[in-house]
Amino acid sequence: MASRDIDLGRSNNIARERTSSGCGLKIRISVLLALTIGGLVALSAGAVLLVSTYANVRNTTELLNTSAAMIVESIQDNVFSLTTPIEELAKSLEEDARSGEVDLSDTEFLKAYFKGVAASAPYLSDLAIVYPDGSLFITTHVTDPGGPSFVATNQPPAAGTLRYLEDVKSYDQLFWNEPFFDQGRTHISATIPAYRDGTFLGAILVSSTVHHFSGLINELGGKYGATGFILYGDSRVLAHPKLLNLTGNGLNADAPLHSVAALDDAVISQMLTQAPEFQGSDGSFDGFVVERPDGEHLVLTSTVHEFGAEPWVIGQYSPLSDWSNQWSRLSDAALVSGGLLLASVIAALLLAKRLAAPIHRSTEEAIKISELHLDQIDYLPPSRVAELNLQAVAFNKMLDGLRWFETYLPRALVRQLLTTDDPNLVQPREVELTVMFADIVGFTPASEAMTPQATADMLNRHFEILNRCIQAEGGTLDKYIGDAAMAFWGAPQEQMDHAERACRTALAIKQSLADAGVAYDVKIAVHTGPLIVGNIGATDRTNYTVIGDTVNTCARIETLAGDLPGDEQTKILISDATAKQIGSSFDLQDCGAFPVKGRSGKVRLFKLTGGPTEALQQDANETT
Repeated sequence: MASRDIDLGRSNNIARERTSSGCGLKIRISVLLALTIGGLVALSAGAVLLVSTYANVRNTTELLNTSAAMIVESIQDNVFSLTTPIEELAKSLEEDARSGEVDLSDTEFLKAYFKGVAASAPYLSDLAIVYPDGSLFITTHVTDPGGPSFVATNQPPAAGTLRYLEDVKSYDQLFWNEPFFDQGRTHISATIPAYRDGTFLGAILVSSTVHHFSGLINELGGKYGATGFILYGDSRVLAHPKLLNLTGNGLNADAPLHSVAALDDAVISQMLTQAPEFQGSDGSFDGFVVERPDGEHLVLTSTVHEFGAEPWVIGQYSPLSDWSNQWSRLSDAALVSGGLLLASVIAALLLAKRLAAPIHRSTEEAIKISELHLDQIDYLPPSRVAELNLQAVAFNKMLDGLRWFETYLPRALVRQLLTTDDPNLVQPREVELTVMFADIVGFTPASEAMTPQATADMLNRHFEILNRCIQAEGGTLDKYIGDAAMAFWGAPQEQMDHAERACRTALAIKQSLADAGVAYDVKIAVHTGPLIVGNIGATDRTNYTVIGDTVNTCARIETLAGDLPGDEQTKILISDATAKQIGSSFDLQDCGAFPVKGRSGKVRLFKLTGGPTEALQQDANETT
């Protein structure tokens, strides 16, 4: 076989320099992909989730705030739907009296007039005229099973009425009276003084009842699924569904309204002892959370000051769970979104791991290639990812090519060059080495009787034995020359015992050929001397080899080995230079001095017949 092309030392050093020039901190591609893909997914999905959650929280908060404001405003509007007719009737009569269109002393007209107005505003319960002398005319809207009816009464002056008239004259516009109790009912009323041409005509008073207001509140509570109420100040109740079932017992002119304590509504009672927990965005209502044994309640209230000296607290309360459903749905949505985000990140991490796996495997296999363990490398499987599949195809083709090259390249030598850090290792240099030649005796005439395939099979089996023994002792197989093999020891890595290694190899070849039962004879020559070793050749084809007189001398010794007497199947001749460097454990027979072609003097030769075979076998096993 021709000499191997060896320029791996230079390329290995270049690769090592490129590798060492990189950043000291290394990160696995699986971690990089996981951080990149997972991080981008987490960042993008997390940003969307954060923005959407913030928007949902804000929208939900605004929606609940708006809903609460609408409920409070709706209750106010419905309360005003009771108070507005009272004000409008009183003002309308005052204007008509001032213009002379209505005569406040015409009681029949007033009765008919009130009857017509009450038909469209059934919550109006009474119309009263207090004349300047203190007498009263009252027409009352009475509802009974037979239908609505109107009763008119005239009452003589009373001391309290005259004092009331003096207060009325001090006002120049409509005002709301304190609730008063009369004829078993508590009235909510408004009064306006009537003048014509500067003459006081009397006071016009229009009223409704607490019962009517409580009925309206009860209807609103059913509409909103809540309990409505109107408080007069902070201790009395103006309207509440419970008032529909309470009688007037305990009420009188001095106490026209039920107290909050008498109402026995624990939610309202506790609400009055707390400060508001929140307010509407425009300050239109206050919110309270009241904790009771039956659960938490949300109380919404709005305070109005248009109806007298005492403020009206208009409100409603309902279970907090009715309001927290929105937040529950929002939290459920947030949990689902968070779960999807987590699933996306996990999927991204799994994808990153899946993508990194073939890259990681190709890296591991590439490391095996760098160590020339081609027999331990498996083909990369195909991938659904186009680039990774292309990488696998290219890698597998490269592996096939390297396995072919391995047949022609000295693996041990290349492995030694790959593992060294000395850039000058392959540079030509002169050093003392030991060279070995091994040749088959009479191969040329024997091969003429063999088929080409049989000849190739015999040589392949023969060289396999030689190569295994040479590698076991750390030798470098330089070349095959027909049926001969040339090897040397002491380079590329320094071996102080190169002569002993070569002799042990020769003995191992002898023993291995005997064990294999070959039918041909072999002659082996070993010689030690100075040689030039390194890369020799052209720029595009370089051989790592040895040249010098020592090689030529060894070749001549190998020729002489065939002429030695004896019937050994394998004959081994070593030079005096080699014999001086090996230990006494080797068995040698002095064959004398022989002239060697190309040298002026003779070379003393020794026949190698035995040596440290046990140590040889142990070293071979360790090296293998």
